[in-house]
Amino acid sequence: MSISMPEINLLRRDVLKLGALSAGALAAPQFVLAADAARNTDTLVVVFLRGAMDGLSAVVPYTDSNYYLNRRSTAIAAPGAATAASIDLDGRYALHPALAPLKAIWDRSELSIVHAVGLSTPSRSHFDAQDFMERAWLEKGTVFSGWLNRHLASSAGASDSTFRGISVGRAVTKSLGGTAPVVGLNSIATFGLNTSSTRKSEISEALQASFSGAGFLDSTGQRTFAALDELVEINPSAIGVENAAAYPNTTFGKQMQDLAALIKSGIGVEVATCDLGGWDTHNNQPNELNAKFDELSKTLAAFHTDLGARMGSVTVLTMTEFGRRVAENGSQGTDHGRASCMFAMGGGVIGKQIYADWPGLAAAQLEGGDLRVTTDYRAVLAEVLTKRCGNAAGLASIFPGYTGGATRGLFATRS
Repeated sequence: MSISMPEINLLRRDVLKLGALSAGALAAPQFVLAADAARNTDTLVVVFLRGAMDGLSAVVPYTDSNYYLNRRSTAIAAPGAATAASIDLDGRYALHPALAPLKAIWDRSELSIVHAVGLSTPSRSHFDAQDFMERAWLEKGTVFSGWLNRHLASSAGASDSTFRGISVGRAVTKSLGGTAPVVGLNSIATFGLNTSSTRKSEISEALQASFSGAGFLDSTGQRTFAALDELVEINPSAIGVENAAAYPNTTFGKQMQDLAALIKSGIGVEVATCDLGGWDTHNNQPNELNAKFDELSKTLAAFHTDLGARMGSVTVLTMTEFGRRVAENGSQGTDHGRASCMFAMGGGVIGKQIYADWPGLAAAQLEGGDLRVTTDYRAVLAEVLTKRCGNAAGLASIFPGYTGGATRGLFATRS
């Protein structure tokens, strides 16, 4: 065949971008349907809400009068109000009305919320706070891998799947970066060798042959083709949405639908990440949050409905780099703050609880005008990894330097 080396080199770069794969070579795809069915661990899905989601609007502490004193124009009305009322959860906290689709999951005891949670190290920088949180190392340098990748590395042997770790989006998230092999894909439909050439099979053969060496780039290419072969064999794109679930027609909605199909395929997904941005609400917060909460809640509810009984072995966690200041600003918005909240959804969640050591919103109770962090987010991750994800290697390697222990009572231990 007469395919030029410049042409092959260009396509090689596309292949290396395609999978966004980390280190580790596989000579052939590993089909693990039977092993996945027998695996005694949850699939952990981490949804990162990038931009700093306002936890005080998501889960409203409506019995604290200081909330309303600080937010004259942006506060969410208490339950029972005539218009735009929040939805009562436990007589003290209430859901933002645009999060209404999550209430049915709460009522099924498959949703809980951790409030006043966040980084123990203060940061108002989106970049730094996200970096700290995803590496689970609260300073720059020294530790460069992500906490989810370290979890995969420490539990190696749980599965041989090419798809143990999946990052759905434009790039592999930092939490999945590291030495354990992971796959990045923007969507199932676009995860492939896209060419209009009538010689696609010849090009594919030439490309695979070009990755025949033993170096890092060669192993990355080999893993990418292994992943392509496995997806062709499993064909998750043919797995339809179940139980009349209705995903929003948004990028996030489509990505979570793809992730549900991959989980249902039995391809061996152990951990997965997906992002939803747009939470930096310095201006026009009421309208901005209505739209974002609507998209988030409808997508999570559709994912829960789509997976049905499989949610007994799936846990979804939401994270955000920090919350917003307690007092609104002059632009009907809020500026960068400290604590926010996390949602935990799944059959293994001990549901219908607001897990919080609530610090209060009076001026003397705040940290420089912010809601205090009273639960380190790593405590939540520690409990889910030990109780739902089967990590028995010890948490010191996953959360270096952290000595705070795990939360208690958020997750049931898998039997």
